[in-house]
Amino acid sequence: MSRAMTKSLILFVLPFAVMLFSRPAVCANAKGGWEDAGVRIGFQAGPKSEYFHQYELSVTYGLPFEWRNLSGFGVAPKLNVAAGVLDGSGNTGFIGSVGTSLLFDKTGIGLKPEVGINANLLNKNRFGRQDFGSMLQFGAFIGVIYRFESGLGIEYRLQHISNGHIFYTERTPNPGLDLHMIGLSWLFLF
Repeated sequence: MSRAMTKSLILFVLPFAVMLFSRPAVCANAKGGWEDAGVRIGFQAGPKSEYFHQYELSVTYGLPFEWRNLSGFGVAPKLNVAAGVLDGSGNTGFIGSVGTSLLFDKTGIGLKPEVGINANLLNKNRFGRQDFGSMLQFGAFIGVIYRFESGLGIEYRLQHISNGHIFYTERTPNPGLDLHMIGLSWLFLF
């Protein structure tokens, strides 16, 4: 993860952590289960040797616990799964991801900041002149969702993926990719 992305993540999460822990917290057992499904489209956020965009379908599973303070502000962990296509230099490939996120919200307020990490699997690691070095990529994102009373949600996230040299030598390419992701989701109302 780049220094700028790490700094943004800290500045994004810090105010919400202060609000959460400023009053006594209550660990509540949430219902858990499938929460929403949606679509996202992504556009490249920085320069690369090729231009990339991504299309994906996503689902979110709410884990069966959350933390809320007495005013209703809280953190809810989620499991996120997505499958789609990554396109660059006229080459299109599969991209799938699974990971977790923390949704920061207050009961009754539609704006919901979110941070998350995930593992991504590509069906190929080369798109034109761009070599990602491996088919396994790790990711992180920060974003915000606005949920309407009807259940419709609109979202924006800044997403980063790279292999991070975690399982690979320093000689393996690790260019990473940053995308602006915009999405629509529908809340399951049952």
